Amino acid sequence: MKKFDGKGFCLGAAALGILCLLACLPGPSARGVLAGLKSCAFQVIPALFPFFVVTGLILESPLAEWLGLALYPVTRLGLGIRQRRAATVLLLCWLGGFAVAASAISRSYHQGELDRRQAILLLVCGVGSGPAFVVNTVGLLMLGSAPLGVCLLGAMLAANVCTALAFRFLLALRPESVAPCSFRSSAPATANQPAGLVGAIQSAVHSMLIVCGFVVFFRFLCETAAQALSLDAARFYALCAGLEVTSGCAAGAALPGYAALACCAALSVQSLSVFLQVRALLCPELPLWPLAAARPLHLGLSLCFFRLFLRWLPGTADVISTLAPRVICRTHTAPDAALVLFVFCCLVLFRLERGSRRLRRKHTYCE
Repeated sequence: MKKFDGKGFCLGAAALGILCLLACLPGPSARGVLAGLKSCAFQVIPALFPFFVVTGLILESPLAEWLGLALYPVTRLGLGIRQRRAATVLLLCWLGGFAVAASAISRSYHQGELDRRQAILLLVCGVGSGPAFVVNTVGLLMLGSAPLGVCLLGAMLAANVCTALAFRFLLALRPESVAPCSFRSSAPATANQPAGLVGAIQSAVHSMLIVCGFVVFFRFLCETAAQALSLDAARFYALCAGLEVTSGCAAGAALPGYAALACCAALSVQSLSVFLQVRALLCPELPLWPLAAARPLHLGLSLCFFRLFLRWLPGTADVISTLAPRVICRTHTAPDAALVLFVFCCLVLFRLERGSRRLRRKHTYCE
């Protein structure tokens, strides 16, 4: 007798439900897809694509040895990782957000810079929303206060570090089921990829397609599900926060009296869309369960840290309680994209200069 496949049945039932939404609600479905495409064109791609390219170039260059020295105490003393490159990986994770974090950790793992346990700790400590989204989009545009966004960002990072510290001791008690060097078997798969700028852009394009696909799909899902269920504000927030983090923060910002705390909770939970994007960008050898298991602890810690930081911010209650019921984001975080493009140009010039030196040396030897 064939064994019942519960997972396959659930996936099939979910697919049928989505098909019904498409057939019964074509208008909201189209609006959701268009909203996702607009978000990709004006927010996601300008902010993330240059960062993906820069991340690949930095991790292949000598800059990776010292660029993250400011975070070396966190990785060395907090996480127990001796390699200096791990601090640079953590810095890129915190600056670029969850998508860049998954890509950078996978690249370092395949290059042999990290073992499995170290990669898991960096995953727990590094995955989250980037400063551009938290401070500009959530803080300034949704909550109407950039200092609130800074408090949210500080709470997220502090909760990341504390959660990773807890997991360091939990992983020490759990026996490792995979040999420390087993990850090297996957290195030949990445050896055929071109190196340098060509390889960085190729990898960035692939990662960007994955991210945009998830953004469009989950924007469509949020729009149609909310239209079909006719939920009140609190339940609509719970639905959006569980499905897609940007929609969850926008719905939370419309909750009277709890806007900032709702946004903090949505940023901590990260949503199903974020987990699936991390799974798609993360190499198959690294598990996702530590990141999922860390969410309850991270949620409690982030709310505590956020309340603590709010005490240092006068006038916060007035800002939170006078929000408009609907929030419309109008800026595209151009300064952040410009900064990343500047770093990208510096790296390109550095590589061109190094290549010209090699050509001059070759010419000298030939003479």
